[in-house]
Amino acid sequence: MSSTTDARYEASLALRPNSLARYLSLIKKDADSRLTDKLQERGYVNFRLSDMVLLVNIDPYGTINNELAKKARISKQAMSKIVKSLIAEGFIGTRKHDTDNRASIIFITEKGKELMINASEAVEELTAFYTAVIGQDDMQQLKQILGRLLEGLENL
Repeated sequence: MSSTTDARYEASLALRPNSLARYLSLIKKDADSRLTDKLQERGYVNFRLSDMVLLVNIDPYGTINNELAKKARISKQAMSKIVKSLIAEGFIGTRKHDTDNRASIIFITEKGKELMINASEAVEELTAFYTAVIGQDDMQQLKQILGRLLEGLENL
């Protein structure tokens, strides 16, 4: 390695402890771990938190697979795999589309609704935990900042 590369590498290492990417990654890992634990405590031992990407994007009256994939920003093939898994677990079901014979509507079953209720309660508990760590004012400010960031990303 050249001395220029070494110097640039050392400079990048110095930035790492305060990196936004590092902070976001660590918080996501913590939140995922805590939410998984909370769902397992409620009896959802086989549920993968990563499958929540499908459930949170299903409209109350159902959604087609292609639309779910688009909303979740994952491939149709990946979405189909998650759909099969969640059907097997009984969290979602399918029915024929009213007007398009090629499409099926994916909907949340009663078991899936119970999961969503439990997940929502777990998120509220997690939010309360984090609020206890940083305080109510900072939590409100954090939510506002993240909301603005998401809005900005959606407008790109």
